[in-house]
Amino acid sequence: MASPEYLAAHGTPGSLAEIESHCGILYANRNADWRFGSPGNWTVIRPRAALRVNNGVVMRDTAVAGLGISLLPTFFVHYQLVDGALTRIDIGVEAEGAELFIAYPRERSASAKVLALIESLRRSFGDPPYWDRASDQSPSRNTRPPFEA
Repeated sequence: MASPEYLAAHGTPGSLAEIESHCGILYANRNADWRFGSPGNWTVIRPRAALRVNNGVVMRDTAVAGLGISLLPTFFVHYQLVDGALTRIDIGVEAEGAELFIAYPRERSASAKVLALIESLRRSFGDPPYWDRASDQSPSRNTRPPFEA
């Protein structure tokens, strides 16, 4: 993702190789590698670091400010994509995903509280989650989740 202003000034990358030459807003607590999958293999790129931070919201906001390209989960940038503050960059391959796990002791089944949490998250986010649906199905800005600033 990048701001329209950044892309107007620096061009829109059309390939993995072109992304490497752009300024990246990188997550400091992880390797600077961005992994992209294609049938049968993974490609790793290392964009030039414009900024390294350890907070996804700061990464999003600096991308909106036009400092570079950021690779973030859609739940961090959903509203900025809808508003046009950020633009999705399509290079024809998908970035490596991440998963969220809910852990509980292996020797016991999930407690009623854990099951209630799982069900609440499923109802709140939807299937697919609201941030991955088309913008015409997105909740209004007035219904932001409580954890979003």
